[in-house]
Parts: sequence; C-alpha cells; structure tokens
Amino acid sequence: MQKDQELEELSTASLQNLEYTLAGPTQDDARRRASRAADARLVDILRADNFQGPRYEKTATRLMEYGWLTINKWTGNGEVFIQARRAGRPVPAHMTAPDWDLDARSEVATETVVAGLDLFLEHGLIRGKWTPEGGASLATYFVGASIRSFRTVYTRWFRGVQVGQAELELPPADSDGAPADRDIPDQRATDPFYAAATHDEIKRILPYITDTKVRRGLALRALGYTQQQAAAEVGLTEKALEGRISRLRARILSDLAEKSDLGEGGAR
Repeated sequence: MQKDQELEELSTASLQNLEYTLAGPTQDDARRRASRAADARLVDILRADNFQGPRYEKTATRLMEYGWLTINKWTGNGEVFIQARRAGRPVPAHMTAPDWDLDARSEVATETVVAGLDLFLEHGLIRGKWTPEGGASLATYFVGASIRSFRTVYTRWFRGVQVGQAELELPPADSDGAPADRDIPDQRATDPFYAAATHDEIKRILPYITDTKVRRGLALRALGYTQQQAAAEVGLTEKALEGRISRLRARILSDLAEKSDLGEGGAR
C-alpha cells in the first residue's frame, strides 16, 4: 500500500551514504559521535514536550530550512532525482525536467519538506525509528524523509504542468521531432501560497502553520492524499480542513502583500 511504503525508512547503509553526501568525509568519528549524542538529548527533550510547543517548532523550522536549501539545490543540479532513485522512490525518466525554472523548483522543494516533516515526525520521532546509532544525524534523517516524499510531490506537480500546457495549446513538435517547450511550467497553475515559499520567505511562513491539523493535512496532501482522505486522517471534515487551509493562505498572502508594500527599504 502506498501509505505504508511512504513510511518505510531508509536502510542504515542508505542513511550513511546520505550522511556522507551531506556532511562530506571531513567530519571525524569523535565529532560524529558527539553530534549524535547532542541529537539524542534534543529528541529526549522534545519527547518530554510530546513533540509540541516552541522547542519543537524551533527544531522543525531549523530542519525545514536546512532541508529546503538542500532539496532546492538538488533540484537545480539533478541530484534530487539520483537521491530519489537511491531511496527506492525513482521518478519516471520521462518526467525529469532539468530546465525547470526557479519558481517551480521552489514550489516543489517547499511541498517536499512539508511532506518530509510529517514523515520525520511520525516515523523518526514518534515511532522512535531515528537513533544515534542508526548512521545519520537528525538533519540527515530529515532530508531522507524529504527524499522519500519527493516522488509523489514532483509527479503531481509535473502532471499539473502537463495539464496547464495542454490548456495553452502548445505548438506541435519541432521539425526534428523534439517536443516544443515541453518542460516550461505553466505559471498560471502556481498556487501563490507555495510560490511565496522561497528561502527568503520560509521563516515568515512556517510560524503561521501553528495548527497541527492543518500542517499534517498539508503534508498528507503533498504526499498525494485527496482532500477527503487528508481530512479523515486529521479528524476533520473535508469542508473544515478546506476552510482552515483557505484562511491560512489568506493570512499569509495578506501579510506578505503588506510587507511587500514596504519596498526594498522597508522593515524585515
């Protein structure tokens, strides 16, 4: 079943390889052990808080920022497709789009780390699958959770782009048989909620998502759940979840619009 497959953790060897990719070979064993011990103490503190409250929110924000920077960088150089394949979640070859633009990459990276947070919390923290002996830091484990979420997020985005392009009635293939402008995203299809979530905005957006049911609902939607399925999972009616998400988007867009009116010289 897809839900169970999404929750499968990476193997110890896969996590170690990912750790090597992220941290490089320069970190010695003593430093790694000290880092893992610090992570373990942090998890104990967060568990005592029932993975809620300001300390958890601060940790989640820090991990999401790190994950966003990593995933967004990897969308630019194609590494994200390699990592997804290594994680056993390969994107079909015909769907890879190495020339997608910055807005599209930002949108997909944001949805990916939101979905990754849900997996990280449920699987790594609540179920206790992350351990200091497991071959990865908390940050690496979070990136691994995001990678496991990437295929579903990306394929949904890619299919949405295809629909948008069909509506625009793109021209036929070029004379050499290559599809004309095949991978140019349809900017009309970009949700302003996600388009706003660039690196400069992520700190400003995350504090808005204080409603745990909305955060989990957004993560489930990013994983491919329907609105009805996501609502059932978080214990809300479909209409109630839709209303909460709509109000969240309205608050974010209103606030960002007010701040953008300040101009480049305004307060930050």
